[in-house]
Amino acid sequence: MQNRYAGDVGDFGKIGLLRQLAAAGYHIGVNWYLAPDESHNEDGKHIGYLSSKQFDGCDDVLRTALGDIVFGQRSIVAIEDAELIPNAAYYHQPLLPPSDAFSRKLWHEAALSQLQSADIVFLDPDNGLLVKSVSPTGAKSCKYLFQQEVVDYYTHGQSVIFYNHRCREQEEVYLQRFMWLFHISELSNAEITALKYSRGSTRDYICLMQTEHSAGIKDVINQVMQSNWKRHFSTLEMHL
Repeated sequence: MQNRYAGDVGDFGKIGLLRQLAAAGYHIGVNWYLAPDESHNEDGKHIGYLSSKQFDGCDDVLRTALGDIVFGQRSIVAIEDAELIPNAAYYHQPLLPPSDAFSRKLWHEAALSQLQSADIVFLDPDNGLLVKSVSPTGAKSCKYLFQQEVVDYYTHGQSVIFYNHRCREQEEVYLQRFMWLFHISELSNAEITALKYSRGSTRDYICLMQTEHSAGIKDVINQVMQSNWKRHFSTLEMHL
């Protein structure tokens, strides 16, 4: 996540989903994986949804509030201050490239502590899961989520939803990058599902559900798919 993205069509989808989970009684935690703002592309300018009838009736209260942020103080702190996700906990310390002055390990440990009371933790890396072409110690690693970080939240007893930006691979090839989730012993009890959100650019939300949360989370997903949100979300089958 970058501050310049705050309030774009991606935020509308993910915050809309998290608002429904919160309304179902879950305490939500959000780790923004806040990366430094960049300026080399047009990302973050996907705000046409604010006036598009295609988005009417999804969550009009949220859309109005995000519009105020887009045309005002555009930042993740502004989203937090607007209290769009009731009773949510947030971690917004910047995730920086590795250096002598920055420890990702300490950053991650602080995030786990800050969000420890959440039932469901949403992880919002700039790009998604770390890919083979990027080194965990490289400058671009701050744009990615590490596998062990997902595992750590889950082993703390929390359900996890994480963002992944869709690449141009065919879907059946692309989904192979998540098959490790089914082979990690710490995740053996996790029920795994996913949602695809195809607006602005295609993005996926991968859900690892604790046993005690799975029925309720699936109920919320079913509600989403029976509402006006179904124009924008679709379900993904995640299995070996």
